[in-house]
Amino acid sequence: MFKTVIIDDELNCVEVLEILIKQNFDDIEIVEKFTSSKQALQYLEQNQVDLVFLDIQMPFMTGIELLHRLGRYNFNVIFTTAYDQYAISAIKLSALDYLLKPIDEELLTHAIQKFRKLKGETNIQQQLTNLLMQYNLPTNPVQIQSGMPGNKIAVGFQDKILFYDPQEILYCQSSDNYTTIVLTNGEKIIASKTMRYFEDILTPQGFIRPHQSYIINSKYIQQYSKKDGGFLVMTDGSSIPVSRNRKEEILMMFKGEI
Repeated sequence: MFKTVIIDDELNCVEVLEILIKQNFDDIEIVEKFTSSKQALQYLEQNQVDLVFLDIQMPFMTGIELLHRLGRYNFNVIFTTAYDQYAISAIKLSALDYLLKPIDEELLTHAIQKFRKLKGETNIQQQLTNLLMQYNLPTNPVQIQSGMPGNKIAVGFQDKILFYDPQEILYCQSSDNYTTIVLTNGEKIIASKTMRYFEDILTPQGFIRPHQSYIINSKYIQQYSKKDGGFLVMTDGSSIPVSRNRKEEILMMFKGEI
């Protein structure tokens, strides 16, 4: 039996994948399921498993950041993701496997057959190193522990490209197909990129998306207010709304449970 863990912040996705596995694969034993990336990390640090189904886009810690913090692992990974070209390209270059949501039963079968065939033959640690390089994350454990910053992000304009350290960014706000970037010095930049673009590149840097219109740097959260449905107050005094489906996760984050 192959000990398997499912990690996805959406409970319905966990349940659907669990049903598909139990109905079709007798040798895949689901030993744990997590909707909290922090709890999943703690479990994987203390237990040995064979296979992990890992969601990429999770609040507070992405699937890739989870592997980054884990540092070393000896289990195989199958990523699950909504269409995300940047993430998929990095996964392909790292020779890792992925499934698009909603998960197709035939493609799931193919992924598990590939896992069975390559189990024990793949250089998993090298795959991790390759993946972190694609995301410009440090591959040296010393760098990981010291929090050494990653590369700057590029923001293109009509006549130039400017580069910003992610830690200069307070939050991003969407406006149709444009995104307003608010810097810690108060400057505002309007970029002709969607929020999804910035979510993909900023989430591994400690940013979270409490609302569909905002991505914020969790480093600069000052407080959470329960008034008016709930909102976050940033260090510059800005109020960022929290959507109903993210409220519980935000509260758990402040309690240190995520």
